[in-house]
Amino acid sequence: MKNLTIKKIAFGLLLAGYASSSAFATLTATTNESIQGSAPVLSKLNGEVTAQTVTVTFTTDSTGNTEIGASDNVKVGDWMKISYRLLDKDGDVDTKSIQESLTVFTRTKDASGNYDDWKPIKAGDLKSITTKSEANTEGVQLGYIIFEIDDQFAGVDQIGFKLQERTDFGAPSKNHWLNVSDVWSSADPVVTNPEEAEPTTPPSTPAGPGDQAPGKGPIVSSTFKVGIFKYDQDGKLDTTVDYAKAGATNPKYGDKFSAIVWNDADKNGSIDDGELIKTSAYTFKWKLDGEYESVAAVDEDLTNGVTKTTSDGDTIYLGSETANHNSIYNTTYKAGAQGYHLKVETNE
Repeated sequence: MKNLTIKKIAFGLLLAGYASSSAFATLTATTNESIQGSAPVLSKLNGEVTAQTVTVTFTTDSTGNTEIGASDNVKVGDWMKISYRLLDKDGDVDTKSIQESLTVFTRTKDASGNYDDWKPIKAGDLKSITTKSEANTEGVQLGYIIFEIDDQFAGVDQIGFKLQERTDFGAPSKNHWLNVSDVWSSADPVVTNPEEAEPTTPPSTPAGPGDQAPGKGPIVSSTFKVGIFKYDQDGKLDTTVDYAKAGATNPKYGDKFSAIVWNDADKNGSIDDGELIKTSAYTFKWKLDGEYESVAAVDEDLTNGVTKTTSDGDTIYLGSETANHNSIYNTTYKAGAQGYHLKVETNE
């Protein structure tokens, strides 16, 4: 009886243990929401760390190391580089997500100095675009996006862009939109919260990247040309005949000429419909060139008869409307401007 009693007690303990372990093994719990980390934040490379800023430079090659001069015009063939410090406290990184969010906006001034509408250029339509970044160190990753300034930028006076603070993975992996209306402005970007709709155009208020980019517009191209064109008897400029080209008739005293700068996109030497005229972005110096009766033209600016018009650029009237034609030119010349070539020089 004694052994039987002990066995019953042991069996009872076994059943109690089985029931207890079986019941606790089926109890589980999961949080209602997923685990959240830190949102990515961009800041410029130079000076004080300022959230929602970036650094923009223009360089002469794809390495991004040689900046153009502070007052130089950006040229087709240069490169635009957007650099940043990406802070993500969780260690999340970006390899191409920020680049994919990028849209560049351009706009151009007309002959009267008024801007046309913004033209958007998606990241996929930018030439040779690439992203490069360093390894994440204690939540900070240095990176940049660089692309070539190609022919679609020729003549552009203003550049803006938008991009979003992003990482490839993470919760959240997206943060604010940075909106820039002028890369040559020292202002900070206009910031759009991620909950708001994606911006479609740059802000109307001045908004720079945070670091003012070197250089200036308009963006010039090797296809830009300057020509000399004559006003007809009705005072209308005839752009069909370029007096800077061989075959044009001789200019005469009493003729009025205008210098025109345009983007000769098809490289045919003529101003065609749709080709961009950029005269208003340039200044002009009229001179005489060549030699007549063994007297070389003096390298001096002509000022008599020179005027500035907003629509057609600098103009010059050959000779004088109030005195004899020869009298307004250098006294060393044998016959005033006669026998010399008319020359114009342009500067941005």
